[in-house]
Amino acid sequence: MFTIGIIGRPNVGKSTLFNRIAGKRAAITDDRPGVTRDRIEIKTSWAGKHFRIVDTAGFDLKEDIIKKEMQRQVYKLLDLADLFILMTDGAEGVHPLDQIVVRMLFERGKPFVVAVNKIDSESRELLLHDFHSLGAGNILPISATHGRGVDDLLDLITKDAEYESEAEADDEIRIAVIGRPNVGKSSLINAWLGEERVIVTPIAGTTRDSIDTQFELNGEKYLLIDTAGIRKKSVMFKDPVEKIGYYRSMDAIERCHITVAVTDGADGFNERDIKVIADAWEAGKPVILAVNKWDLVAKDSNIANFYKKQVSEKLQFLSNPPLIFISAETGKNIFKIFDAAKELIAEYKKRVSTALVNDILETALSRHQPPVVHNRRLKFYYMTQVGIMPPQFVTFVNYPDAVHFSYQRFIVNIIRENFGFSGVPVKLYIRRRKNKNEQEVVVRGKAKRKI
Repeated sequence: MFTIGIIGRPNVGKSTLFNRIAGKRAAITDDRPGVTRDRIEIKTSWAGKHFRIVDTAGFDLKEDIIKKEMQRQVYKLLDLADLFILMTDGAEGVHPLDQIVVRMLFERGKPFVVAVNKIDSESRELLLHDFHSLGAGNILPISATHGRGVDDLLDLITKDAEYESEAEADDEIRIAVIGRPNVGKSSLINAWLGEERVIVTPIAGTTRDSIDTQFELNGEKYLLIDTAGIRKKSVMFKDPVEKIGYYRSMDAIERCHITVAVTDGADGFNERDIKVIADAWEAGKPVILAVNKWDLVAKDSNIANFYKKQVSEKLQFLSNPPLIFISAETGKNIFKIFDAAKELIAEYKKRVSTALVNDILETALSRHQPPVVHNRRLKFYYMTQVGIMPPQFVTFVNYPDAVHFSYQRFIVNIIRENFGFSGVPVKLYIRRRKNKNEQEVVVRGKAKRKI
């Protein structure tokens, strides 16, 4: 797919323009420089033409470890993108870093357009004259915040390029890699891809945003989503950027199909791991448990058994989750995660006919009769599957408030016993039967109508 990179020095509005073109807040924006660290990409379209737009970290020459890794991401994009938008700040004029970026683009023979940002009125267009010194063929005034000039920019960059005329089919499996900080989430993504796609440092919290990457393995398409490490809200919400990163992680969980919860093999499942896993399960997402850094753990079968025992004791709310011991550093077992993901997707999309569902409801009622509430027998009329991803069932009763959660769990267990749904959440909703004018008779758990 044709790829457009947005490049420039820090804090000139690259992420704001990226969000404007993407049509949503896909990248975190903040007045402080250096908020964007990794490459953030998204598929979008303009006038029926589909392309990939990539946001980058601000280019500067500072020497700290994170800044160095950010610049590596910029250099890699220089080789990958087909065309660039060089973002500059009209209010500040030409900056020495702008000149360095232009030189890099010329040296690599990359076509580019200079977008002079913060030109939010005609009177400010006089500021463009300074930027002709960069030697670029196309210089456009824009305001990324207000959208002024962005349409003209998109018209220009799509004018001569050969874009795909139709959107690619959305048949990819979306996998979000989640967990607390510094357990190896980004290292796992990079190990899958075979390249340093996302920044990895020993500093906890290096990843701030959710990073989407397309990936193909054995003919299967995947979207891999790296997320910010999730800490306690009381800690993360003290920093506005971390707060947004937390919500982006929650959003990544909502839009994915499968979650891979990465934990540190040396620590066991701690309280924060359990909270992250529980949040994903409550959101209706299957969870693959990936115990990382297994190469650093003593080779003792009792340790693996210890983890399995912890799953049964601390993660009782999960249903037969895949447990995979991996090493993102050495690559051990990392591709087994995709095998588990494919099995989960099959369960996640499974449908069961209403006839079969009511057969097992009958079995459940005969095995464990509903209780009597206020001198009235609780009646289950019928049940049907109403959705997938996750599997969702509705059962209609005469007195919904009387259905105890333990009885709901009993019915869900019967569903699993008969139809599988191994490793995926199953949602059961209790509803009152609406038609009160009918006389309902329950025979062996099935609803019979008598008008």
